[in-house]
Amino acid sequence: MAELYFDEYRIEDEFTKFVRTEKDSGYFTGDIILKSAGNYIFIQNVVAEEDYVASCTQFLIEDVEPPEEYVKAVAVVIRTFVYHLAVNNIFFLPDSLPYWVYKGVGNLSSKVKKAVEETHGEVLLYLNSPIYPLITYCTGGFTVFYEEIFGDSIEYSVSVDDSYSSSCAYYNWEIKVPVNRIQHQLNLGRIDSIEVKNYTIHMIPDTILIFGDKTYQLRGVNLFQSLYPLLPSPLFQMEVVADTIIFNGKGKGHLIGLSLWGSKAMAVSGKNYKEILEHYFPVAILSKMKS
Repeated sequence: MAELYFDEYRIEDEFTKFVRTEKDSGYFTGDIILKSAGNYIFIQNVVAEEDYVASCTQFLIEDVEPPEEYVKAVAVVIRTFVYHLAVNNIFFLPDSLPYWVYKGVGNLSSKVKKAVEETHGEVLLYLNSPIYPLITYCTGGFTVFYEEIFGDSIEYSVSVDDSYSSSCAYYNWEIKVPVNRIQHQLNLGRIDSIEVKNYTIHMIPDTILIFGDKTYQLRGVNLFQSLYPLLPSPLFQMEVVADTIIFNGKGKGHLIGLSLWGSKAMAVSGKNYKEILEHYFPVAILSKMKS
């Protein structure tokens, strides 16, 4: 077989393309671009934003028959994220993000297609600009401020009641982690005891002191990120018992923005997607933007 050399090869046609890569549906709209770099070939998909929104919405919707208003709310949040990047001149996204994954359009349900169509162009705005929305699986009764997790503040990030998450399995949780696992994960020496020096306004450990062969200091969020998904959220209390660290916490995810479990429960209770979005993003305004 003859060798094929190219820098870039673009597949353009009006039909859906089939490209089998790891962990995707295999079917993609838009153009497929193959880029050669050394011994590797990178695959890019130039896709319309609504197809991207539909694919990522499908990834987040775990239920076979999800409430329609819940699906619409998720679609608007993902579209807002895409538009937020676009107005900041970012048009290139990885297929895998912390909150969702782009897998093409081969597995889209009719309910997801309908939700994306019926909310076409709708995004959440603050001062006429798309916000940076975040998604969490569920909370322990309230969402938290952006600055509690990431340090810097966002004006439109607020904390709201999320009692709708109360039936979530992660509303309250207890996790036991061997001390040696944390030593290995964080590259620490001996651990004798742990003290939380201070907390954020919603009782997220802000500064943690670890005493042992020497004193280590880290943020609770860093510990959560290092141990995720073993540690479901950054909202926890902790104590050392023998060779185990016991974590008692609340929620799953970063606890910011749209609560998937809570928004689904709101939809089941009869709330529409506009009411759901207004609840979790009370400072933002739902509006239509041109592509």
